[in-house]
Amino acid sequence: MRAAAASLALRVVSPAAAAAGTDPRVRALAAALRGPVLTPTDPGYAGANDVFDSLYAGVHPLAVAQPLDARDVAAAVDWARTSGVHIVARSGGHSYGGYSTTTGVVIDLSKLAGVRVASGKATVGPGARLGNVYNTLDGHGLAIPAGTCPTVGIGGHALGGGFGLASRAWGLASDNLVSLQVVTADGSILTADASRHSDLFWACRGGGGGNFGIVTSLVFRTHSVSQGSYFVATWPWSQAAQVVESFLGWAPAAPDGLGSLCRLSTGPAGPAVQVFGQFLGSETGLRTALATLGPPAQKLDIGSSSWLDLVRRWAGCLGHTLPSCSAPGHQAFVGASDYLAKVPTQAQAALFTQAIEARGSQPGALLIDAYGGALNRVAPTATAFAHRDMLASIQYFATGEPAAARQWVNASRATLAPATSGAAYVNYIDPDLKGWERAYYGANLARLQQVKRRYDPHNLFHFAQSIR
Repeated sequence: MRAAAASLALRVVSPAAAAAGTDPRVRALAAALRGPVLTPTDPGYAGANDVFDSLYAGVHPLAVAQPLDARDVAAAVDWARTSGVHIVARSGGHSYGGYSTTTGVVIDLSKLAGVRVASGKATVGPGARLGNVYNTLDGHGLAIPAGTCPTVGIGGHALGGGFGLASRAWGLASDNLVSLQVVTADGSILTADASRHSDLFWACRGGGGGNFGIVTSLVFRTHSVSQGSYFVATWPWSQAAQVVESFLGWAPAAPDGLGSLCRLSTGPAGPAVQVFGQFLGSETGLRTALATLGPPAQKLDIGSSSWLDLVRRWAGCLGHTLPSCSAPGHQAFVGASDYLAKVPTQAQAALFTQAIEARGSQPGALLIDAYGGALNRVAPTATAFAHRDMLASIQYFATGEPAAARQWVNASRATLAPATSGAAYVNYIDPDLKGWERAYYGANLARLQQVKRRYDPHNLFHFAQSIR
């Protein structure tokens, strides 16, 4: 299906076009779309230009286009191809490298945010934020595996893999994709699934957002769930290295329903270590699983919960509605990632505490997410997500003065190098990462490059770390 370019020229000039400033290219874009096209002189531009990481708030696009449907997206792609203006798609604006904004035109997918349920499948717009997705699906007693941050857009999240605390039970968000609707570089509106454009479908399950086209709809298989249990375990900092070593021997081999992470953090109150997570089962079953995690925790909070309260708990949203917690927000931060392929030695585990202590009283964290279970039973080449044989991922995260935060993240990655695999998670995309192509995609890189050449031969969709 193609956007009819000839029909675009016959349209009456819309109010958006009349308000699109004096740049003739932007006026042409506004004339081609039914949705708004906002420029710096428009009252809604500042809000439409929001990105989550405020380090990139100084980037000011020529315009922010807000398509209403796939036809609008196709018209925007046709316009970009003929005008030569750089475009990037934005689902939630959480790119760690600032790649969901540009000085060209942002294709803001916030108006493609519906969530519909039928026959056990959820059809979701790419601009739907995770909190709203969870909330709507819970009304049907259903869920999909996805991350904990409620303001993240499902489009970019799922395209990069989409890890969450339920992934050991149900796989990644991308593992649960049944089909996608994608606008490709020639303006075609394609359905990609196991039988149609299967190479594109393969690439869009872990190949990262912004590489092959603009996804306008995602269909997921869903899972029935109503309740579960949770825990938060705390130790004195003197035991942190021992906890890391024990956690990485325990968590990836735990029952599938148990998703957990180990957090080492510091700030004004000093360093701290916790392990926390959820179990898609009873509190009794959770206590049994926790019995083999050592050393004995200094403090253990454990309890039962509805599924939606589990989601709220990890979102920092207990006592509030998920829609209210899904409103766009801002934070200045620096992030990066690594993978662990084996349990660290005692000496390597001590490197984790060294990294945290080097941050002093400034805020920083190492977040170690356990893999295993259903996530690791998928073959590394079955989808574009290559990291199926890893025990865990590490997210480096720092706030505060940006240059110092970046320095600490890079230094911590160097400190932990003896323990890590050299791979990285594309959803924690890192502009400073050397050898990023192999780090993100591993042995799947060559096939991803083939898909790129087929669907975007002239590299219309590009950014600093896009597949070429």
